[in-house]
Amino acid sequence: MKNGINLPRGEKPEEAGRSGLNAVSLAGLGIGGVIGAGFFLGSGLAVREAGPSVSIAFLIGGVMMMQVLGAMTSINVNRLERGSFRVYVEQFLGSYAGFLVGWAVFISSILGIGSEAIAMGVFVHFWMPHIALPILATTFTGIIILLNLMDMKQFGRIESGMAAVKALAILLFIFLGGYAFLTQLGFTSSSPFSSAHAFFPTGFSGLFQSMLVVVFSFSGISAVAMAATEVSNPRVEIPRATRYLSFGSISLYVLAMLVLVMITPWNTVSTKKSPFVHAFDVIGMDWAAEGLNVIILLAAFSVMAASYFASIQLIVSLSVAKKGPRLFLQHSSRGFYRNAWMAVGLGVLIVVGLSFLLPSNLYSYLVSASSYFTFLNWTLNLITYLLWRKNKGEKETFESRLIWGRLGAYGTILSILILFVISLRVHDFQLGFYAFLGFVIVISISYFFWSRRNLHRIQQQ
Repeated sequence: MKNGINLPRGEKPEEAGRSGLNAVSLAGLGIGGVIGAGFFLGSGLAVREAGPSVSIAFLIGGVMMMQVLGAMTSINVNRLERGSFRVYVEQFLGSYAGFLVGWAVFISSILGIGSEAIAMGVFVHFWMPHIALPILATTFTGIIILLNLMDMKQFGRIESGMAAVKALAILLFIFLGGYAFLTQLGFTSSSPFSSAHAFFPTGFSGLFQSMLVVVFSFSGISAVAMAATEVSNPRVEIPRATRYLSFGSISLYVLAMLVLVMITPWNTVSTKKSPFVHAFDVIGMDWAAEGLNVIILLAAFSVMAASYFASIQLIVSLSVAKKGPRLFLQHSSRGFYRNAWMAVGLGVLIVVGLSFLLPSNLYSYLVSASSYFTFLNWTLNLITYLLWRKNKGEKETFESRLIWGRLGAYGTILSILILFVISLRVHDFQLGFYAFLGFVIVISISYFFWSRRNLHRIQQQ
């Protein structure tokens, strides 16, 4: 079985998963999709907006992510189906909502993979400044396309290994950075904790404006939902994996950001290189900066691989549901969906190709556009959870402890709406919103023609 998406005809998801992933592998896939360039590079954008209070922004973003993941897990364990959240949204919100969220998440994933490729170019540019960034990004895109030819079981092991390496790298940064702060810097008058203004230099508005980037850093949780049908014991392993993912990523993110703003002046951070590499340069640990840059490169590889996997899962699911071209259902005798694999690769190459034409802040545009798709996806999933909770069957007894019931769902939806309005005050985010809006319009028009075509077929029958 290739890519983890290929169920032989007539095989049920729960049957397919019996020899698949366990909680550690699934959590590794999730962490592989979460901890990547969105954090190691994109967090620089958030620091520039919020200053030291960015650590609070990551805590808030983590709680929001936890509510969404809890909502998805609650439904998924009770109604395990390939396509997961897209299928559930359609069941409770109708055909258009399912069509919209399916293709919106697919486009968001393509944009996310493209942003990771560009970030990888930034990281390698650290060593090879004479090679143009778009060339580096295109090269890494080609490598990740080939990597997704691997068997799912081996792929899960690699993702778990990469997740462990990334987690250890963040822990090492927390330890070394904390040690440097205590021995070299300390709580002086210039410390971010010396006053309220020092901790909130851009005010609460800056904290909220940074949330769009923070949400992008948590957007990879979809990989867990898409891989759920590959789990050996879904009712046990999925909840366990989501707990590992939630508490692990939130703890690492918040602690790392606290250490970062303690040892680095927040207004010196940029997206020309990782803020964590910059922090090691500031405290004179050049050897650590070099090592961390290598690990960050692996992190971007890991996220691209996880996102690519999820994208193939999703486009096949859309085609199975007759909401995508039938050509994506064609597969080899071993169940490899070559056309879906090629379509994802082509989409990413187009996004990366734009880096040859558009200005250097293309990364910011990709982050913001992808984040607006995440806002849409999270909102629809939370609404679906609320409807499922109201109409669930007698045997659907499992509910994740990650989500705080209706209060958590409504509170997160309200938070998303507030953050959406506030984010539009940032110029680069506005351009990302226009791109997001354009894609939504195209998806909606496509649904109109798709529904008319289906209606015509039904009438002919």
